[in-house]
Amino acid sequence: MDPLGFISVAALRQYLASARVLRVDVDQALATAGIAATELTDPEARIRGARFERLLNELIERGNDPLFGLHTSEHVQPGSYNVMGYIAMSAGTVGEALSKVSRYEKLVGDMGTTETRLHEEHSEILWHCRYPRQPARRHLIENVFGSWLHYTRWLTGDLRLAPGEVWFEHPGPRFLHQQREYERVFRCPVRFNRPYSALIGPRRLLDYPLRQPDPTLLSTLEAHAARQLQALGIATSLGQRVRQCLEAALGGRLPDRDQVARELRLNTRTLHRRLAAEGTGWQRILDDVRLERAKQRLRDSDCPQGEIAEDLGYADIRCFQRSFKRRTGLTPGQWRRGLRDAG
Repeated sequence: MDPLGFISVAALRQYLASARVLRVDVDQALATAGIAATELTDPEARIRGARFERLLNELIERGNDPLFGLHTSEHVQPGSYNVMGYIAMSAGTVGEALSKVSRYEKLVGDMGTTETRLHEEHSEILWHCRYPRQPARRHLIENVFGSWLHYTRWLTGDLRLAPGEVWFEHPGPRFLHQQREYERVFRCPVRFNRPYSALIGPRRLLDYPLRQPDPTLLSTLEAHAARQLQALGIATSLGQRVRQCLEAALGGRLPDRDQVARELRLNTRTLHRRLAAEGTGWQRILDDVRLERAKQRLRDSDCPQGEIAEDLGYADIRCFQRSFKRRTGLTPGQWRRGLRDAG
C-alpha cells in the first residue's frame, strides 16, 4: 500500500490548471512523473500518492512560483471534490458542510485528514497532511486551506468571508510582497512557524448559511457517496456507521444503542469499547446528529420546538432546549431568530 495514499483525477486537475496558467509544459511534467495523459480522462480515477508527489514537485519546479500551492487553490471548482463538493453545496451551513467533508474526503483522496476542534468561543479547522517531505508538504497544505476558503465563499455567496487568522506550521515567505499575497487570499492575518496548520475563527462562522441548501438532494448524494466508498474498499469508522444508522432513522423513532449494536452485529459492550477507541462515544454521536437535524428544521421550517424535540427523541421540550443551548450557547428560539434577522 502506498503510504502517501492517492488523489482523485478530479482533484489533480486543479494543479494542472494552475500550472498551465504559469505556462508549464504539463505534458512533459506528466511524462517525467510517469503519468500517462490517458489516465486523466476519468475524474473518478485515482493516482497513487508517490506518483502525484513526483508530479507536484515537477510542477513546482517548472512553474517557478514559490506560492504555487496557494495560487493553485484559486482554481478550485465543485468538480474538484467529486461528489463531496456537491454534498457540501447541498448542506445548510458551513459547519454541516464541514462535517460532510470529514466523512467523505477519501473520495477526493487520502492525502490527509480533516479535524474540527471546537472551543468555547472559537473553532479550529485542521488538516493533517500525510506527506512528510518538502516542498510537496507545504504546497499541499496551502492548497487545501486556500481551496476550502475559496469554495466556502462560493457556497455562501460571500466573497469576503474570512477566518480570524490562519496558522501554518512551516516558515513564512522571504519577501514582503509574498506575505501580502497570503493576506490577499485569506483576507486575515497569516501566521507561520505555528505548532500546526489551521483556519481559526469564531464558532458562529460554522452557523453561516449556505445559499443552496437542499436536504432531499443531500440525502441522495450521501447515499451515492457511501456506495462509492464501499466500492472503493474504503473502510468507514464505526462512529460513521453508527451515525449513518441514526441519520437513516431520523423522521421516525430513533433506535436505541442496543438496536444499533444489533444492526452492526455487535454487542452493546463491544460497541462502547470500539467507539471509545476511536475517541468518541454513543452519546456524542447522538448529540451531533440531533444538533445537525435540529438546526436544519429550525432553519428550513416553522415547525414548533415541541415537535422537533419529539422527532429527535428528547424526553420533552425542556431537554431539547437545554441540550441545544449547551452546544451552541443559544436557545433554539434565539438561534432561529438570529438566522432570520441576518436574512
